[in-house]
Amino acid sequence: MNPKAITTERDARVMRLYEQLVEIEQRLIPTGLHVFGRASELPEKADLLRMVASFDRPEQGARALQRLVADALGVESYDALLHETSTSETRQLIDGVAADAVRQCCEHGVETAVDWLISKAGVDSEESRPTFLLIAKVADQLDANNEIDSLARALRGEYIRPGPGADIVQNPLVLPTGRNTHAVNPYSVPSQMAFARAKHTADALLRRYFEEHGRYPRALALVLWGLDNIKTQGEGVAQALWLLGVRPVRDALNRATEIEIIPLEELRRPRIDVVMTVSGIFRDLFMPTMALLDKAVRRVATLDEPLDMNYVRRNVSEKIHADSSEFDDAVTRVFSNAPGNYGTNVNFMVMQSAWENDATLGDLFVTRKCFAYARDSKGRSVEGREARELMDDALSRVEATYQNIDSFEVGITDVDHYFEYLGGISKAVETRAKSRPSIYLSDSLSPQTKIRSLEETVRLETRAKTLNPKWYEGMLKHGFRGVAEIENHVANTFGWSATADAVDPWIYTEISKTFLLDPIMLNRLRELNPHSLQSLARRLLEAHNRGYWNPNEEILERLRDIVEQQLDRGGTV
Repeated sequence: MNPKAITTERDARVMRLYEQLVEIEQRLIPTGLHVFGRASELPEKADLLRMVASFDRPEQGARALQRLVADALGVESYDALLHETSTSETRQLIDGVAADAVRQCCEHGVETAVDWLISKAGVDSEESRPTFLLIAKVADQLDANNEIDSLARALRGEYIRPGPGADIVQNPLVLPTGRNTHAVNPYSVPSQMAFARAKHTADALLRRYFEEHGRYPRALALVLWGLDNIKTQGEGVAQALWLLGVRPVRDALNRATEIEIIPLEELRRPRIDVVMTVSGIFRDLFMPTMALLDKAVRRVATLDEPLDMNYVRRNVSEKIHADSSEFDDAVTRVFSNAPGNYGTNVNFMVMQSAWENDATLGDLFVTRKCFAYARDSKGRSVEGREARELMDDALSRVEATYQNIDSFEVGITDVDHYFEYLGGISKAVETRAKSRPSIYLSDSLSPQTKIRSLEETVRLETRAKTLNPKWYEGMLKHGFRGVAEIENHVANTFGWSATADAVDPWIYTEISKTFLLDPIMLNRLRELNPHSLQSLARRLLEAHNRGYWNPNEEILERLRDIVEQQLDRGGTV
């Protein structure tokens, strides 16, 4: 390799490393547990307001601060800047000015921030004032915590004001807290705004797969949760429709009960076959939406289009010709639990170390989620019919699995439900398709939607949270419960090893060094919560015993000593 090529490759690697560091630095994370009845502190509030201000809010008449700054500075295409793979100096400048403007608003008020932005970037006051007014309103509502008063009112049987449920960044109207969270009209899902946002996410997902494989996925398995679709007004549902190449049609009452085919000339890509696994809560709340998704799959399967441009039709045709299946069986794509049942139990099996081989986890997922929800060719409802063979067949064609992350507060190592669902279905696909699928998550927590692989997401969450002193010191302030939260993160990280083998060995090594091999930290954890300390050490040893991590013998001996010492102190096995 010539010297110029070596220099170019070195510069590219340095730039990638720099971009990762910036991403970790700018990642919005909780710096402690929420304390019931306590308002957010100023540093945390400023970071949150910066993210709120980075989105256009047409319903509030407010534009994103970064967009206002870009326009004032003469940047021609801010959208193109957002979607650049590298972080440019122009983008850094815009982000820096916007962050400082939010800080001015928090510390000195709206008018000071307006004047400051005029002096720094020449942003017209009439353009920026609505945005700063929104920031000030959200800041005031973050200070006004009504949780304790509302709890007291509820215990007295009094009326509690309703409010929407969502992430504050996505919908500031969730504030103030302490209200009675309501859901949505299932017939309104997906909303028009959710459908518009979903196009960018679906396009980015397919673009990422195409860049890695040189073609589109033959079939994709999608996880849909009830609460997530409430918070986003059906963004996950809209992504499924975009992948299929259809759009919802609303009736005179604004109900989304029909679908319209998007022509291939407009779509400019094949229609993707989508296998949808929905949670029990989604099934209970969104039965009309499940009917809409089933209708979309059936309509696409009957289109007179080339098989290489309509993967639904191709896969259904193959199924019918291979074993003389009925059309109604071959086209089944919407699965959930049996009526009245919830969850996959994959998380319980992992947490209790109760499986012997990886295939067991995928089999359990299918056993729990193989109940079909559809309408047959005569329009008769099929709700909760056990269809294990149909789900096995549909998953055997899947080449990618996917789930949307919709909140900065709850990520894939915060709760076990992510690896329970996305990890569970990925393992089920791996054993049925005889190859590991590409596993993706979308991150809509910033104006530029990013599609990351599961491995990338695990690394990012590990660096931004588990190994980040700002995160774990914030947890340790909560004593016993904070240590339990740290142990919970490690256990959920382990869940991604069990279901998808997606955890780099260095992650377990760094967790060991940070929490157990440092004598000072070890003593802090032992004093605060010896039970979680022992669980953490045992989980790391299990990662080694199951072949996910192979540290040197000295580290293993230290971990075994911690477990034995805790047993000597009266701990439990």
